[in-house]
Amino acid sequence: MKHIHALPILKERLQTHKMVAAVKEPKYIEKAIKYKDNLSAVLLMTGTILTVKKYVDFIQSHDLPVILHVEKIGGLEMDRDGVEFVKRNVQPHAIVTTRNGIIKKAKSSGLAVVQRIFLIDTEVYTNLIKDVKHIQSDIIEIMPCRAPDFLSRISKVSPVPTITGGLLNSPEHAKQALENGALAVTTSNPDMWKLNLNEL
Repeated sequence: MKHIHALPILKERLQTHKMVAAVKEPKYIEKAIKYKDNLSAVLLMTGTILTVKKYVDFIQSHDLPVILHVEKIGGLEMDRDGVEFVKRNVQPHAIVTTRNGIIKKAKSSGLAVVQRIFLIDTEVYTNLIKDVKHIQSDIIEIMPCRAPDFLSRISKVSPVPTITGGLLNSPEHAKQALENGALAVTTSNPDMWKLNLNEL
């Protein structure tokens, strides 16, 4: 897969289908594929350096882009070699990380990056708003999704698209997040994957 095209494909899918399936165990991969018509992508949070390529290839062979949570992959060290390994061998559409150091390395190697930000207190929010012009990632993911007023303010000033997840387990939560500026929502709840959010 050519990485130049990976990000536009992912962004287009996020606009068309409003839900990302967060897959925390291999047994849920098949279920995500079953509901792929409702999903924009799979956020893969399981696997090791020995299995991750197989999982990514399998999911992407069903036309579902993969966003790889690199901090959750066993044995994967995101130094320069790790970044190159992900880019050349694993070839997800994007990676997700909470770490600035990984964002810098990944961006300089040409990988698309989703930055996961946990709004644990007002200080995190204030710093994010203050530094919003310096966001280096291609997409930001705000956690948890149940902070619609903050989400609304962030999505208005962010130069990159915002997605949100965490504590999302009802159609109402999803609808509220989308109405407050999220491009898409992320959920690991397989019952949610059955929903077409465009019909809410």
